[in-house]
Amino acid sequence: MKKGFIFIGKGGVGKTTCSAALALKLSDKGKTLIASLDPAHNLGDVYGVELSGKPKIIKENLYAMEVDTDLLTKKYLERTVSKIKDMYSYLKVLNLDRYVDSLKYSPGIEEYSILEGLINLISEEYDYIILDMPPTGLTIKVLTLPYTALIWIEKLMELRKDILGRRRAIESITGRKCVVIEGKEVSIPVDEEEDPVMKELEDKKEKMELVKEFLSQKCSIVLVTNPEPLSLFEGRRAIEALKSFGLDMSRIILNKFSGENEVTREIESMGEAIRIPLLEEPPRGVEQLKKISEVVGSVLN
Repeated sequence: MKKGFIFIGKGGVGKTTCSAALALKLSDKGKTLIASLDPAHNLGDVYGVELSGKPKIIKENLYAMEVDTDLLTKKYLERTVSKIKDMYSYLKVLNLDRYVDSLKYSPGIEEYSILEGLINLISEEYDYIILDMPPTGLTIKVLTLPYTALIWIEKLMELRKDILGRRRAIESITGRKCVVIEGKEVSIPVDEEEDPVMKELEDKKEKMELVKEFLSQKCSIVLVTNPEPLSLFEGRRAIEALKSFGLDMSRIILNKFSGENEVTREIESMGEAIRIPLLEEPPRGVEQLKKISEVVGSVLN
């Protein structure tokens, strides 16, 4: 069964370094992909190589990539606009262009586009998939989106079924309705099997259920934090938010540990914390990452 690890945490806590070290460890067990979804990429810097949006081999069984989230958003918008215009072509008289062109400014577009990128990644043929996520706030929205989206999708499907039912009732009295668009006669769909809107909703539902299954059954979420108050507060909020959706938030990496204090004790009370000592220089390259890969690998237990 494919296994995933999602690394989250406040910017600058070392989640990229920790995720890169775990990927190194897992590559000894099977084919491993590590992907950065953080717009401020530094995964390539950690491995000491130049990365792009396509997987690059780092060593045997280890592949790394940096996903271009701006490009993800652009492509997501292009697909969405195209689908809306196709599905509602019979409503051209209403001039939908202004509406669909404003989608780029709509709340949630960035989250949906990153989620689609995540869907593409978990569909790849790897034994292990490791995701280095954006800063905590955006990550929480992305990871909880499948759960909230499924509620809306199911409601929209109910409404769409009702609309199609009313159309069938009208058709039984007046006959099949058609409109002429650019010289072509187009019939207005009345059955679920032929309705492009229902097909799109079913496709979205299938994708959201795929991510939900991955997150809840095949994935471990690892919080990386530092022994300082701001990291503690942000980490606690992340744990509370994701636990409310039933996600396992018991794995914590306490990075840059230099001694026990009130903050470290509070962090370790939130879950199974793994201590990584404060290093003089952050590890760079495969050989240096090996030094902490065994410690980070403790999250596998």
